[in-house]
Amino acid sequence: MRGPRRDGVYIPVRRPLNIPAALGLCGTSLLAYGVVVGLNWPGHFSPDGLWQLGQGRTGVFNTWHPPVMAWLLGLAARLSPNVGAFMSANAALFFGALLGFATTRPRPRPRAILAVLGLTALPVVLVLQGAVLKDILFANATLVGFACLAWRDRLSPGGWRLRLSLVAAALCFTLAALTRQIGLVAPLCGGLCLIAILRSEGASRARAMRGGGLFLAVVMALSAGASLFFISHSDGRPETLLQLRRLQAWDMAGALHLDPALALPATHASAPDLEAYLRAQAAPRWRAGDSDPVAHPPSFQPLMSSRAEGVGLDWRRLILTRPGLYLRLRSQVFWATLATPRSENCPMVIIGVDGSDAPALKASGLRPRRTATDEALEDYASDDFGGPVFSHLAWGLALVAGMALALRDWRGGDHGSDLAAVIALALAALLYTAGFFVISGACDYRYLYLVDAAAMALLVHRAARRPGTPPGTLRT
Repeated sequence: MRGPRRDGVYIPVRRPLNIPAALGLCGTSLLAYGVVVGLNWPGHFSPDGLWQLGQGRTGVFNTWHPPVMAWLLGLAARLSPNVGAFMSANAALFFGALLGFATTRPRPRPRAILAVLGLTALPVVLVLQGAVLKDILFANATLVGFACLAWRDRLSPGGWRLRLSLVAAALCFTLAALTRQIGLVAPLCGGLCLIAILRSEGASRARAMRGGGLFLAVVMALSAGASLFFISHSDGRPETLLQLRRLQAWDMAGALHLDPALALPATHASAPDLEAYLRAQAAPRWRAGDSDPVAHPPSFQPLMSSRAEGVGLDWRRLILTRPGLYLRLRSQVFWATLATPRSENCPMVIIGVDGSDAPALKASGLRPRRTATDEALEDYASDDFGGPVFSHLAWGLALVAGMALALRDWRGGDHGSDLAAVIALALAALLYTAGFFVISGACDYRYLYLVDAAAMALLVHRAARRPGTPPGTLRT
């Protein structure tokens, strides 16, 4: 493990592994994982999840949601008829990441066991880890990617385990990039993390940049290859453009809600019927946390499919000529997403198998489900709605505090790969959250789950860490 430097080179130091604490953490993580999988088996499905499962069964993907989710659900359906394999694997990523962050140093404190148990008892873990959602998968894959980088100091330099950890990190970051529209922040911060680690090992700036750049290039190449595969198996619908048009129309409805006198010259010229809809129907119904009243009425889709490019021109005009109005509009939307007020318009958890969308349910091959266990889980979670447990603001404060402590230790001379990883993980979560200032269209709690999960990882890491102990293995 790293000791003090001599002439810019780390002097090898060996410290014994705390076997009882390590075994206790492994056992606790397995126990927590088993409880979560057992209570939520075979997973909770919303109509979106059922729709994606149906695509996975056919192998033809619609790109409204990231196709990788449908592809993975299709693989899980081949392994188990009730698709429980997906939820099991997804939860394994989460608890594996917590275990990884807890054991980045050879002598973890036993109190980390209590941290893992305490977090598992919270409904944001006990219930949400059982939901089949791309947001949960994105958060879990991101955590594992950074946990692999955090373990660098524990692995012999140049050995196969070190190479395997880099491969695992690259695959997890690729999955994260494919799972969310702004998921690229995870591999970008991962590349920065690797650069910082290489620099701390004594590599020159140019060599560290090459190493981090190569790692990021591999992730980008894997992501591009996977995207081409999914496009070749898509239904051909221009969903990305439709999503952008829907966001632009919703923003324009919000702008009209705040300023009814706002002119829409391009929309008026290209699609006056759409302008009339935005002014007379969409603007009065606009709500900061829910785009459905604007975008889901039957009359909306035909309007958007006919000469809707004018909305995009007026949207850009709004940003350039009325930035104050645009920022005021997006601030309200972002706050609704970040604060997630207790409301029917802001779904907090998903329980059972939703049967409200009959075509999606039929395509998925599943049956509606609402068992006594499902209802008990919903009741257990609802007791914490509106409190700090279901609060991205509270978890965000914990995340920032953990990041500040890690930065303090780094500046104090402890340049362990684990500290670099937790700092980069926190940065990725904050940048991901900031991206929702522009793209958010609803206030579902799951959207910013990465904030909660990252804060949990930092809490477990901090609980396990012994101040002043060297971080890892041989580094010469």
